[in-house]
Amino acid sequence: MIRLKPSQAPLLVLLALSLPASALQIVDAKDGETAFAKISQKEVTRISFERGRIRKVTGNAGEFVLEKDEDKGQIFIRPTQADGTKPINIFVTSDRGTVALLLQPIDSPADSIVIREGRAVGSSPSRIERSGRHVRTLKNLLLAMATDALPDDMEIRETARVLALWPGVRLTLQRVYLGTGIVGEKYQLANLAKSDVTLTESDLFKSGVMAVSLEHRTLRAGETTNLFVIRERNAND
Repeated sequence: MIRLKPSQAPLLVLLALSLPASALQIVDAKDGETAFAKISQKEVTRISFERGRIRKVTGNAGEFVLEKDEDKGQIFIRPTQADGTKPINIFVTSDRGTVALLLQPIDSPADSIVIREGRAVGSSPSRIERSGRHVRTLKNLLLAMATDALPDDMEIRETARVLALWPGVRLTLQRVYLGTGIVGEKYQLANLAKSDVTLTESDLFKSGVMAVSLEHRTLRAGETTNLFVIRERNAND
C-alpha cells in the first residue's frame, strides 16, 4: 500500500504542471470584447456559446457561408474562398451580450469554437455565496459539485485537464465553479498503480484552500474517485 504524505501533494505544483487535453478552441470573452480564433479554410467550423444560444450573427456575408442550427443555438461557418487567408470579422449575439470574433482561416480540418462568457468583475455574489454562514456556503457548493448541479448565477467551466501528480496516480480537473469570491473545482483521481493508494483531505490542503472533500480515501488498482476543492478566488481565475 502506498501512503501519500502532505509534502508530496501541493496543489500549487499540480496546477502549474497542468497539460492541455483537448484541441477544442475555448474562447473567453465578455460583452463588447473582441476575441481571436482560427477556422478551417475549406471545412466548416462550428461556433457556439458554452452556456447560451447564438441569437444573431452579423458580418460581411460575402466573406463566408453560414448555416444555422436553430434547435441547438449554434452556427457553422466556412470561408467563401477556400484558399483565402484574410481574417473574417463577425459579431455573435447571445442572451447575455454581443462578442466580436476575429476569425483567421488556416489549412486545417473542421473544428469547433466554444465562446465562454465570463462574469463581469464586481458582479453580485451567487446564491450559494449569499447562503449565510461560512460553513453553510461551503456545504452548499460541495453539494452542487457532488450532484453535478449547474447554478445559473455562477460561471461554469468544463475542462479536461490532466495534472501531473505522483507516479501511478492521475488527477484530472473536470469542472470549475466560479463565484465572485470562491472557486469550486471538481477533479477525478485515478489509481494507475498496481497497489492500493490511500490519502486524506489534509494531504491536499494549501494556502487559500477553504475545503477539500474526497469521496473515497483508499483506491485499489484501477479505481477512481471524485475530489472536490473549494478555494478563494484570485485575480488569475
